[in-house]
Amino acid sequence: MIRHLIVGVDPGVYTAFAALNLKGQLVASGCEKEASDERVVEIIRHVGVPSLVASDVNPPPSFVQKVAARFNVRLSYPARSLTQEEKKTMGGFIDDVHIRDAYGAAMKAYHIYENRLRQIEGMDTALDKDLLKHMVVQGYSLHNAELMLTKKEGARVGADEEKEVRKEGGAQKRDERVARLAEENVNIRKAYELEKARADGLAEELRKARNARVGEVARDSEVRKLQGRLERAERYIFFIKKKRGAAGNRKPGAGN
Repeated sequence: MIRHLIVGVDPGVYTAFAALNLKGQLVASGCEKEASDERVVEIIRHVGVPSLVASDVNPPPSFVQKVAARFNVRLSYPARSLTQEEKKTMGGFIDDVHIRDAYGAAMKAYHIYENRLRQIEGMDTALDKDLLKHMVVQGYSLHNAELMLTKKEGARVGADEEKEVRKEGGAQKRDERVARLAEENVNIRKAYELEKARADGLAEELRKARNARVGEVARDSEVRKLQGRLERAERYIFFIKKKRGAAGNRKPGAGN
């Protein structure tokens, strides 16, 4: 059975990871010196399948972005970088500071979805709850996740029925099966369009954030220019003072 995870990654000379199941329980962690993103991906794959990869800092390091991209999952990071005090509060039972940072990232991400995940855990459903949680963390609404999994289960059952239809030679049942598949395709298309609209919205937010950052860089550049002008002015003032002092110390009658 596939185990879905929320994985925090803390890169550096010592790179650490902490993997939570979708109940928020720590199921694996580790730390390696000079580990590449490929190595981290390999380790995580032996634990389970990430639903989300998380960083404890904003902006997230490119290393963590690469790990998320390798698994083709979303990257979660806080509105502001977590403080050491916050991470110690969440993971005080963890001695290794790098693993604690990774755990803090994972827990911060888990808390974003905690209420919805608990709601799914308490549901009375025949659907795979872990897979439902995985889809919700991936960005699907609970309604669409239930719809898609129900259709998927129906397709599996329908495939078995189709075998019986072929055995019995029932043309009417085949037609009904085709109609169900057509309806399934429509619903999947709708779910795709909803997800695409959400992705487009995120892309627009990213564009605006980048534009805002460009403005900050421009302001930083102006500050540096002004600072340079100030330093040049101060050097010129020092030169004038020195020149005046030299002139005042000349002896009367000295030639120019």
